[in-house]
Amino acid sequence: MTIEAIVRDEEHSWSTIQDRLRASVVSIFSSQAIPFDTEENASSSATGFVVDAEQGIILSNRHVMHPGPSFHKATFFDNQEVFLQPTYYDPEHDFALFRYEPSELTGIEPRAIRLTPEKARSGLEIRVIGNDSSEKMSVLQGELSQLDRNVIDYGAGTYNDMNTFYYHASTSSKGGSSGSPVVDVAGDAVALNAGSAIRSSSSFFLPLQRVVYALEHVRQGRVPPRGTLQAVFRHVTHTEAARLGLDPGAAAAEGVDLAGTTGVLIVHKVLPAGPAAGVLRVGDIVVGVDGAAVPGFPELFGIVDAAVGRSIGMRVFRKGRFATLHATVQDLYEVTPARCLRIGFSFLHDLSFQEAAQGSAAVSGVKVSQDYGGLFRRNHFAERTVIHEINYQPTPSLDALMRVLRGVRRDQPLVVKVKDFKDPREEAVFVAHFPPVSPADVLFTRSSATGFWSTTPFDGVLPALQSDMLPDPASTRPPVSSSFAGRILQCMAWVDVRPVCPADGHFYRNLGGCGLVVDRGRGLVLCSARLVVNPTSNLSVTFGATRIAATLAYVHPLYPVAFVKYDPKLLPADVVPDLDLPNVDPPNVDLPDVDLPGVDLANLDLSSPRARLCIGDMVSVLSGTQSALDRIDAAVSSRQLLSTTACGSCLNQRFYNTEEFSLSPMPPAVDADVGVVVKDERICGLWLCLPECVHDGDRHRHVGLDIALVLPALAQLRREDTTPAAVRVLDVEFVRQPIATARALGVSLPRLQQIMRTDPRACSMLRVRRILRVRTPDTLSLEVGDIVLEVNGRDVLHIDDVASFTSKSVRLTIVRQGRQLELDMPTTPFCGANTRRIVYWAGMYLQQPYYTVLAQATRLASDVYMFAHFNGAPIEATAYQGNTFINEIAEHPITTLDDVVRVIQLVKDQGALTEFNRRVGEDHSLRSGTMPGRDVTIRTVLLNGDDAVKSVRTNDLYFGPWQLTRGPRIDDHWTWEQL
Repeated sequence: MTIEAIVRDEEHSWSTIQDRLRASVVSIFSSQAIPFDTEENASSSATGFVVDAEQGIILSNRHVMHPGPSFHKATFFDNQEVFLQPTYYDPEHDFALFRYEPSELTGIEPRAIRLTPEKARSGLEIRVIGNDSSEKMSVLQGELSQLDRNVIDYGAGTYNDMNTFYYHASTSSKGGSSGSPVVDVAGDAVALNAGSAIRSSSSFFLPLQRVVYALEHVRQGRVPPRGTLQAVFRHVTHTEAARLGLDPGAAAAEGVDLAGTTGVLIVHKVLPAGPAAGVLRVGDIVVGVDGAAVPGFPELFGIVDAAVGRSIGMRVFRKGRFATLHATVQDLYEVTPARCLRIGFSFLHDLSFQEAAQGSAAVSGVKVSQDYGGLFRRNHFAERTVIHEINYQPTPSLDALMRVLRGVRRDQPLVVKVKDFKDPREEAVFVAHFPPVSPADVLFTRSSATGFWSTTPFDGVLPALQSDMLPDPASTRPPVSSSFAGRILQCMAWVDVRPVCPADGHFYRNLGGCGLVVDRGRGLVLCSARLVVNPTSNLSVTFGATRIAATLAYVHPLYPVAFVKYDPKLLPADVVPDLDLPNVDPPNVDLPDVDLPGVDLANLDLSSPRARLCIGDMVSVLSGTQSALDRIDAAVSSRQLLSTTACGSCLNQRFYNTEEFSLSPMPPAVDADVGVVVKDERICGLWLCLPECVHDGDRHRHVGLDIALVLPALAQLRREDTTPAAVRVLDVEFVRQPIATARALGVSLPRLQQIMRTDPRACSMLRVRRILRVRTPDTLSLEVGDIVLEVNGRDVLHIDDVASFTSKSVRLTIVRQGRQLELDMPTTPFCGANTRRIVYWAGMYLQQPYYTVLAQATRLASDVYMFAHFNGAPIEATAYQGNTFINEIAEHPITTLDDVVRVIQLVKDQGALTEFNRRVGEDHSLRSGTMPGRDVTIRTVLLNGDDAVKSVRTNDLYFGPWQLTRGPRIDDHWTWEQL
């Protein structure tokens, strides 16, 4: 063998394929900043490869680029990173073209991988070279088996390719391989890896004919012409076509030679109001266009793309005969959205042909791609919502919707009609209200020249009027009985909760439930803490037809109850009866004799057993709304310590060191989050739905709580306009220890006899189950297993005796390992609804750490806690871990949120942002590295005490910094401020 032959064999050997192509295959990190079209806001890692080294063009998938506002970077084999320009994505097929600046690379010279669609054949040995499972330069081998497969169906609501063949091979590719080149032994690309079947080794590849077509236009700085008939075609075999009546001989007589083909194209869907509506029918077999045979997708759409704006003649077989039908080809970009309106917390854009085709719906209406505040998604088909009318005016497009919104005030309700684009028969009509607190409305627009997105303010919605006018009281409530139950029913209000951003261990979750008006004069509503676990929420209270904005006054730190406040001047006086609960002083004092509907606490000592329901008491649970009443009769079946589990993912508030009661039969779970427990027509307790966590298996647990426990907090809210002072607690969780075993644990017999004389019903003592905070002093502190006998010289008979205090320290008498000890224990302040500031930067939500975080943190590194981030944020590129403290940004020490705001102003380049936005809006030519932002180092400390350092690329265009703040008064609303 000659030397030339040996060299040629090595150049065309699989053993050298990686060496030959490694400089041309890149790893692509992509992040879609906002939800758009078929894609949610998210980050991902995939593959791309160089197809033009001189111009710096990289080929990958459409679903890798994401159609909406996004940013991308490519990492070459030698770990050099370049930022990418999202130059072009195909509106229909799963491919996209990026650009990078070749001059930014040093020491590496990528070679363009040739696109050779003509080389694809069944039986061809191939390799898929990419970042399979995010592992760099993975090489997967296989053999092309099927070249005429129909597209993959990924399911409704996500991207699905259409009107093309797909290739099939068994290469077992997985996530990360998207966008990989499928190459032959010569190193030429014969297809583009697009998807796989998780439960098998099947991989699916996109043919390259339309990619080659688009690439030639992009190289010349043009947008590739793309046409559509708003119809979906599928490939069927000749056997299936024969069943439909098509005879090959008859086709040949029509000048259509089917020899050498594997099938024909059949009409699968025709969208209403599209170019093919009324022309083509489902089941039509298309054999030719404008006199040319179209045995497959490349032939058909080669003609369609070249005929945008003009009529084409399609030779169609239908019902046993051939006919020539004419339709005008529409520009595919006309039904491909390129703008997105953020209004409130909703993202809106024109419905695309891509999504309309999934439900055979007309390309009309405005899709709600995401709605964090629940403004437009109030139906069971939420993720498929399309707005068709607002205030009885049609909204076939985003332009029409914006025209309707211009002139509408923010305090005016919107009557919204929506449909399901997957099933247009599903529709709903509802009334929506603008959120009182939200970011500024913004219109995102994609530049066809660069692929970047610019932002412009949308100021069409007018500000709300500040008015003290009372709402119309007509029909605010239905007629009800003047009985005790009727008066309770009239005090029920509906509390609507729409979170502004994640906070205090809870994400976006729109909630609603019933509350009980406990002070009409002050406008105080008692509800379950489940409703207001997120303190940043926009709140409203509804009484029949009257809806009033509200604020979160107080979340009790010990009990699962909260108080919401509304302006009582905005509610007609006769809507709610006078059911004011009495003012009370702190526990352990007698209450005045009162005679109010539903409350009788005459001379009631809040710390005595008389303030509590007893096992065996017969009670009724009243719950409902102002128009419906539920009454359940039951008996108190048990009393036990309440204990909820902290979720390791969201660190939601826990409740412990509180006594609850159970009922039998257990009242069924109802929509009302709070019920009134009544005995002899007197309110003696509350039936509450506990705050739930999506990770908790018992999501709808209800418990009973004595009414006396919440009255001290109500008294403070009546007296003051600021949030009640923090209660002070011991950083421990108690559990009951039966008296029968307390003697064996070291409690003396005289002490046990003393307890029994003081409370003959006592059957247990309190033992330390868990230490909650590591900041508890190591010396003279409680330990797990300690039994508490006295607090400040008073016997401990009930959990209320150790649940909360007013002093900074207490004197405890305990039993530990059989010995009686005296301890001075510090107490810790524990506030309710104390989060009153959120700072948002680089997609991260930063706040002060709250009690549940402090209870689990190994050390407090700073007063800045990162609980959550916005999906698609820059932080996702750093192997993000939530639930961390931040103690340094850009080498600046961070202690408080004020420090964060100061650093934000230092690293932000407003001038570069403004200039970039202007140039994109004017379609100026831009390259990859021009998107405003900078690399910033962040030092964090995890809850377990581990230190971490991350480098984050800021993106002020899509993730501009802002903050939410709220004043100290209970009726202060949140305010939103751009930083």
